[in-house]
Amino acid sequence: MANVDFQNIADLKREDVDNRVRSYFENRAPGYNSFSDNVPSKELTDKGYRVAMWVTRPGGHTAFLPSASDFNAAVSPQTQSMYIFPTHYALPMVFQGNVVRGLMRDQKDNIGGQGLNSTLQLYADTATKRIEMMFYGDGTGALAYSSSTIGSTGSATLNCTTAAAATPGQTKGARRLENNGAVYNAINTSTGAVRGSFTVTTMGASSCTINVIAGTISSGDPIVDANSYNRWFRGLGWIVSDQNRTLQGLSTSSYPDLNAPVVDLAGAVLTPAAFENIKATLRTRNNEAVAADDMSCYITPGQMSVLKKQGYSLGWYDRGGEGGDTVKGVAKNYSDGDTRFIEAADNDEDRAYLVKNDCVGRWEEMPFGEYNFDQQTWRMVLGSNQTGSDNYQRAIGTCAQIGIYLPRGTAFIKRASLSGVVTQVTSGPI
Repeated sequence: MANVDFQNIADLKREDVDNRVRSYFENRAPGYNSFSDNVPSKELTDKGYRVAMWVTRPGGHTAFLPSASDFNAAVSPQTQSMYIFPTHYALPMVFQGNVVRGLMRDQKDNIGGQGLNSTLQLYADTATKRIEMMFYGDGTGALAYSSSTIGSTGSATLNCTTAAAATPGQTKGARRLENNGAVYNAINTSTGAVRGSFTVTTMGASSCTINVIAGTISSGDPIVDANSYNRWFRGLGWIVSDQNRTLQGLSTSSYPDLNAPVVDLAGAVLTPAAFENIKATLRTRNNEAVAADDMSCYITPGQMSVLKKQGYSLGWYDRGGEGGDTVKGVAKNYSDGDTRFIEAADNDEDRAYLVKNDCVGRWEEMPFGEYNFDQQTWRMVLGSNQTGSDNYQRAIGTCAQIGIYLPRGTAFIKRASLSGVVTQVTSGPI
């Protein structure tokens, strides 16, 4: 005689299914969304957009005696122009016909209403997230920087940089490298050529396991999406910088006023004093008391927490009032004048960017959306015989650029200490 166990009646029971489809990742873009909502936007074509400026003052100042009243030779002022051009980004998608038809069926057949529109929304959110990552970058498209040298193909461990650095993009470890089959390139920055290509087999924080499919990888190589090196828009890491570079067509070594003022903490802890110093720099540079007013500051939640925790010892409690002898913990908010703080986890962990919104801009050849000149929602993939197939494709993206009118209206803090600071590398998977 045998007891009836559950496997004997399993076919009589329906499976319980969670009615909500959950994500292992987050796709939020607080920085780029705030930037898009608050800075002026202009149309753009591949002809470019020209920003003219005076780069030298007129000269010939003369202090003279009545007995020698000849004026000095006149010196003419000089203009120069910066140029802004669009960059192009796309996220393609290809679906089998049975998938499209299945997702378009009655919604009660789809878990949590996750039909076609919800699936397409995932693509839109994913593209927005990649744009958010690049918003703080330098236009190279770097998702990580290798600290490993790998000399052969096959399985290997890729270690990536996490320390504060003079250049942007060094603090994210391997968090942005996904094991979804995407191919990444390691770049030889001396030549701009692809040094090696790989896929990720096991994701990680400061390191990940990869399969090198071609070439090699050297320590210091930027890691980018395949075929994307130096093809992204120039983000805050480029337009707000103290490094000599070519900014919108002009060499900042020839025109140093195009560089942004900086407080380099060189590994020291970020403090309110650092913000006052950089604001004093702006007031001095612009010779204007309100030069640091009404600014947006892009900062990570970890560095914002550092600022809030510094006020803990200054807290107080009211023995006779509401709460009695309860000591207050770390304050919920931090303020610094009228500066608007945008907490954005995808920002470099060691940096804070201060920007006057009317000193920067956003130019669009094509706003974020679908590539569909032919007005077709889905396009049949022609297949190997060029006769069609039951596969269908579409793509979303943008053709745009962010740029700067007035570098003296921006400033930043770099190389803040990361010791004990919560970062994307230390906080768990994104």
